[in-house]
Amino acid sequence: MRTLLVTICLSTVLLTAGCSEPADGIYPRGRKLAFMGYSGNPSRDLTNGFTVAGPVYGNQMPYLATCFSNKWPVVAQIGPHITFNDKSPTKYKVDEPSLRREVAQQVTALAGHTNIVWWSVQPEELRPWRKDEMKYLAIVTDTIRKNDPLARPIYMYNPNNRAVDSLIPMARQLDVVGKGCYVNLAGHKRDRGWVRWSIEQETSAIRTAGRTNAIPILLPELCTDPDPSEDTEIRAWVRHDVYLGMVSGAKGGVIWSLFKRGGVHRTWQRWYDAYAECARELNGERGLAQVFLFGERRNDLKVSLDQGAATLPVTLGGNAEPDTTSDKERALRTVKLTAWTAIELAYRQERWLFLINSGNSSAAFTITGWPAGTRAANAFDDTAFPLPSTVPLRLELPAYGVIALRFDQF
Repeated sequence: MRTLLVTICLSTVLLTAGCSEPADGIYPRGRKLAFMGYSGNPSRDLTNGFTVAGPVYGNQMPYLATCFSNKWPVVAQIGPHITFNDKSPTKYKVDEPSLRREVAQQVTALAGHTNIVWWSVQPEELRPWRKDEMKYLAIVTDTIRKNDPLARPIYMYNPNNRAVDSLIPMARQLDVVGKGCYVNLAGHKRDRGWVRWSIEQETSAIRTAGRTNAIPILLPELCTDPDPSEDTEIRAWVRHDVYLGMVSGAKGGVIWSLFKRGGVHRTWQRWYDAYAECARELNGERGLAQVFLFGERRNDLKVSLDQGAATLPVTLGGNAEPDTTSDKERALRTVKLTAWTAIELAYRQERWLFLINSGNSSAAFTITGWPAGTRAANAFDDTAFPLPSTVPLRLELPAYGVIALRFDQF
């Protein structure tokens, strides 16, 4: 038997919210985890565990008006109707005075609606190696802040292949840092540990940029039907990706997208139901989001790998979003990533252990370290989880398996 003790070395970001923040506010301005999707149906989604009406494609004003009238938390987009597309007939040049006027007008028109929880910068996928685009981002974010008396966080989508170096310039300007984590679409269907790598790029960029009040988020996919033989894997994929994102440090989630896209016509409901299940676990009566947002790391519980892969080779790069990623980002290179992740969190009077298998086959683990007399429960459904009194607890997780245990005393 080979045993590998877990080393929990995930990047961390200082928490910007605490018990003094409003219970109905959205993190980092409140205690609710932001969990949303692009172009969703707020009346449907907000009853299924989602907490925010996400950004919407096209004309956002009717969408925003509906959210305002219902007092639904929503993300509003800010930015002129321009493009930095190299194929555009006329290349955009930054005219600072006119840009500031237009952004100020947009923000001022919306700032009085207190149910706007974040601003989203348009256009997305700005390129850090383009000086005009970085100037544009700096002007837009600065103007938003100068015209928003509530100082709401600013977000912008970044492409899948972004790594820490190209996220640093974004982290200097943004309060919510996220890159695409479209695992299947980006070619990582069978190396899903890439989710953890993705969040670590965000947290490292935030730390390096010195933005201790910024937060990383998870941006998973709901965009493409898999092969019909893989349909039954969708729930496991979703749960793996969401919870690996959370244990890796994500402080929110934005799904691309909740609109019923043509490319995911056959399996949209399967994907949606799986994300909604996670949303309810995070934001419903289970309250797992509170553990991820406000729990403190501990290492009393010892987790070791008894059987299965310890690491997996993952090929980074690829052709996702080629117009907005650099040759360096698309270059193929192989890294070795951890095939499993464990984290122990203390929240209130309880301990929580999350264990995730990112491997493509089952893995077995041994857990020790709880005090005598401790009781445990499955954190996903509150059913009792018997603990052995004289021998270690041995668990087997299938490929992409996730387990969460709640211990009542330490």
